[in-house]
Amino acid sequence: MKIYFRIIRYIKKYNRFIVLSVIMSLLFSVFSALSIYLTIPLLKTLFAGGQQIQSSPSDNLTGFYQNIQRVFENYILSGSKESAILKISLLVLTAFLLKNITGFFQSVFMQYVEKGVLRDIRYEMYEKINKLSIRYFTQEKTGNLISRMTNDINAIQSGISAAFSNLIKDPLLIIIYLILSLSISWQMTLMSFAIFPVTVLIVAKIGSSLRRRSQRVQEKLSEILSVINETIYGAKIIRSFKAEKYRNNVFRQENDKHYKLIMKTSVTSELASPITEFLTIFAGVIIIWFGGREILIYNTLKPEEFLGFLFILFQLVTPIKNLSTVSNRIQESAASGQRIFEILDYPVEVYESDNAVSFSIFSSSIDIKNASFYYDKGNYILNDLNLKINKSEILAIVGPSGSGKSTFVDLISRFYDVTSGEILIDGINIKNIKLADFRNLIGIVPQETILFNDTVRNNIVFGMENISDEQLINAAKNANALEFIENLQQGFDSVVGERGLKLSGGQKQRIAIARALLRNPQILILDEATSSLDTESERIVQAAIDNLMINRTSIVIAHRLSTIKNANKIIVIDDNRIIQCGTHEELIADNKGLYKKLYEIQFKSTEE
Repeated sequence: MKIYFRIIRYIKKYNRFIVLSVIMSLLFSVFSALSIYLTIPLLKTLFAGGQQIQSSPSDNLTGFYQNIQRVFENYILSGSKESAILKISLLVLTAFLLKNITGFFQSVFMQYVEKGVLRDIRYEMYEKINKLSIRYFTQEKTGNLISRMTNDINAIQSGISAAFSNLIKDPLLIIIYLILSLSISWQMTLMSFAIFPVTVLIVAKIGSSLRRRSQRVQEKLSEILSVINETIYGAKIIRSFKAEKYRNNVFRQENDKHYKLIMKTSVTSELASPITEFLTIFAGVIIIWFGGREILIYNTLKPEEFLGFLFILFQLVTPIKNLSTVSNRIQESAASGQRIFEILDYPVEVYESDNAVSFSIFSSSIDIKNASFYYDKGNYILNDLNLKINKSEILAIVGPSGSGKSTFVDLISRFYDVTSGEILIDGINIKNIKLADFRNLIGIVPQETILFNDTVRNNIVFGMENISDEQLINAAKNANALEFIENLQQGFDSVVGERGLKLSGGQKQRIAIARALLRNPQILILDEATSSLDTESERIVQAAIDNLMINRTSIVIAHRLSTIKNANKIIVIDDNRIIQCGTHEELIADNKGLYKKLYEIQFKSTEE
C-alpha cells in the first residue's frame, strides 16, 4: 500500500475537484436512495388503496422511520388516488433527474483529478528521463521505457478512481441504503449481510494474486514494445537478410507469452465480480424467504415495505460489487506504480551541485587528472587518464575499435561523470560548473546524426530561442547546407522525417554541423563525423567541418588523415588508457608504437 499512497499524493493540487466530487457523491447517494424509497408509497397507492399510515409501537429506529414515512405519505396520499400518483410520479422524475445530474458532475470532477494526475506523472517521468545519465539508456530497453510512460501510467487511473470515487460514493450509497433497510427491518438487514465478510476475504485473496500477475503482464508488454521498436529501426536489415520469418517467430513467442499472462490476470480479475454477485443474490434469496414468512405467516411486514426492501437490497448489489473490485484495481495500480517509481527514484548521476558556479568564457585549458570510468565496478572502460588540452588546440583521438574513444569524449561532454579523478576547465572541476553554462561551452557533431521528426529550421535552431532568419541562413551557409535546403520543397520548413530519413547521410550531417555552428561553441567535439559518408559527401561535409573548427578548441575522434596531420596533439587509446601522445611526426617516428601500426593499416593507402 506504500506505493499506492505515494500515487495518491499526486492529487493534492486537485483538492478543489475532490471536494466538489465528494459533495456530488453525497447528493447522488441521497437522490439515489430517495428514488428507491418513493417506490413504497407508489406501491401502496397502486395496490393498498392509499390509506394513510397509522402510528404503532415499535423500536426507536423503525419508529423514527415510520414518523417520517407518516408525514411524507400523508402529504402524498391526501386527495384522490390520481392526485397521489401524479405527486409521486413528479417526485420520482425529479429524484432521478437530480441523481443523474449529480452523478454526471461527480464523474466530471473525478476525471479532472484522474487525467490531471496522469498528465503530471507522465511529465515528471519525461523530465526525469531528460536528467538521467546516458549510462541509464545503455542498460534499459526502449520498449520498457515506452511501456512505463504509456501503459503503466494509464493503469494507475483506475486506482485513483477507486480511492476517490468508489471508496467515497459507494460507501455513502451503502450507508444510506442500509439506513433505509434497517428502518424497515433490522432482522432482514443483518441476515443479508451475514455473508459479506466471507466475500471480503475471498476478494482480498484474489487481489493479492492479481498484483503479482499485473506486474508480470506489464514487464512482458515492455518486451513486446522493444521487439516492435527494433523491428521498425532495423527494417532495412530485416529485409536485406530475409529475416522476416525469424523476427515474426520472435514476436509470436513474446506475444503468446503476453497473451497467456494477461488471460490468467483477466480470469483472476473477473472472478471477484461473479463471486460477489452470487453471494449477494444468495443473501437476497434468504431474505425473500424470511420476508415472505413475515408477511404471509406473522403479518409483521407490509407487502409494499417488503418489496421496497427488496428494491433497496438489490440496489446494494452494484456498490458492493464495485467495492469488491477496488482492492483489485488498487493492486493493479500499485504494480504499475512500482514500475513508474523505479524510474522516478533512479539516482541522477550527472547533476548540478549546490555550489555550482557560473562559467561563460573558456580561456586556458582542459585538464584531465587521474580520471577513470567504469559501468560495473572494477571493469574499467577508461583508467587513469592524464591529459592537458590547451585552448584553440586540435586534439585527435585514435585507437582500435572498442578502446574507449567515444567514452572519452562523453566524459568531457559530461554525459557521464568520471568514477574517480577529475576533469577541469580553467582549473574548475566540471562538476562544479552550472550545467546550463557547461552545455553552452560545448558543441557536438556525432557519428550518427540525430535529427527529429520536425522541420529543417527547428532541427537547426533546436533548443535555442530568438534566432533570426539571418543567423539561421548564415549557419546553414557555413555548413554547406544552404543550397540543398533551398532546393527542398518547403525550404527550411520542410519536415525531415523520423530520424531524418527523408535526407541523405551527407545532408543530415550538414544540418548537424549547422546546428553546432549556430550555437558558436567554444569547445567542439567531433565523433567520426564523416566516417559513414561516400567520398563526395565526405568532401562537402569536411569542408563544413573545417569552417566549424576555425578558432575553436576541437576534440576529434579521427577518421580523415588530414585531420590527424593538422592536429596539434594526437592521443592513442588502447587497453583502457592513453598509451601514446604527441604530434603526427613524433608518433610516426616511433616504429614500435601502436599509432604507426594504425597509420599504416588505416591511413597509408589514403595518403597514397
